[in-house]
Amino acid sequence: MTKEPEFSTDEAVREYLPLMHELVIRIALVAHACEGKLNLLPPYAREYAYLQFRYMCELIALGCLQLHGDLPLAKKKDSQKAWNAEQIMKMLHNNYKHSFPQSVTRESTPEGNHSIKCNSKPNALTFEEFKKLYIECGEVLHRGTIQTIKASFLNGEHNYQRILDWQSKIVDLMNEHMVGRANGAGFYLVSLKTESGYPECSIFTPNKSGGLDVAIRKMDLKFEKMP
Repeated sequence: MTKEPEFSTDEAVREYLPLMHELVIRIALVAHACEGKLNLLPPYAREYAYLQFRYMCELIALGCLQLHGDLPLAKKKDSQKAWNAEQIMKMLHNNYKHSFPQSVTRESTPEGNHSIKCNSKPNALTFEEFKKLYIECGEVLHRGTIQTIKASFLNGEHNYQRILDWQSKIVDLMNEHMVGRANGAGFYLVSLKTESGYPECSIFTPNKSGGLDVAIRKMDLKFEKMP
C-alpha cells in the first residue's frame, strides 16, 4: 500500500505564493477596467470586473485548501478536484472554523519591537461577504433568462461604486493576511507587496521552548523561454 506523502508547509507555501501573485495582477486589472484603461464600455467593464472577482474568490479558496493540506478533508479526491470557491471554503470551514484568512496590521513599539494584530481592518472581506460576492459574480456573469433577455444591457445602470467597494474589501483582507493552522500547529503570515515585488510568507511554527520558529519563504521565480 502506497504511503501518503507527509504534509510540508514549505511545499504548501511554494504553491500558495504564485496564487497570491495572480491575485495581485487581477486586483490591478479591476482598477484598470474602472479607470477606463482597458477601453471597455461601462457594461463590459463591470462584467470584466466581476469575472476578475470570481477568479479572485477561487484563488483565495484554492490557496486556503493548499495551506490547510494537513486537514483530513484536504486529502480526499473530491477536495483535490474541487473548483467551486464557495463549496471549497464551506468544506474547510466545516473541518476548521478558522480556515478563512484574517486581515493583519503591524505596529512598531517604542522599543523597536513589532506586534501583529489580526482582524484589525473593519472593512476587510469577511467569510460571509466572501460567499455573498461569489454568488453575486454568478448572477452578474449570466446573461439572464428568456424573460429578462430583452432587458437593455447597454442602457442599464452600471454601479462602479459597488465594484470599488468589493475591491477595497478584498485588498484590505489580502494585502497582508494571516492563515492559522488547525490544532495550534502555527500560522502563515503573508504579504502581497514586498521589496522583491512578489508575495512572501513567514511560516510560524511552535517549538519545544514554548516560542515560535519563523521561516521566511519567497516566491520561486521561474520564467520559461519562448520557443
